[in-house]
Amino acid sequence: MSMGASGIRVESLPLRTQGRVPRRICEDRGELAVLHPVGPVYNPVYFDLHPGEDRSRGGHYHKSKTEFCYVISGSCSVEYLDLNTGEQGFVEAHHGDRITIGPRCAHRMQAVKFCQCLEFSADDVDYAEDTVSYVF
Repeated sequence: MSMGASGIRVESLPLRTQGRVPRRICEDRGELAVLHPVGPVYNPVYFDLHPGEDRSRGGHYHKSKTEFCYVISGSCSVEYLDLNTGEQGFVEAHHGDRITIGPRCAHRMQAVKFCQCLEFSADDVDYAEDTVSYVF
């Protein structure tokens, strides 16, 4: 997957009812999010983040896996370092956003406001072999 200028991208899923694309459907009865409409999904994980200085998650990168993270509620800040380009910085993600983190992009997330997320990948990799710790 091409990530453009850096190994991380945040996109607000569009509000629409049809199409084979990631999207959100918001109705009176509630919200439905189509996160990955085509192909397999591996290692789906739910996690939440509480605000606080020492409460981050991540602190690693993946050798070959592209990771997706959907923000169910709240907001978070993602610190990143693209090991391929040297680009580093922070991005913010909010309810309804999907974060895409490419291979060799070190990352860690911290809540701006209590945050609930769903993480998954379209790559079938051995997590233990593909994950490398990284200290920011």
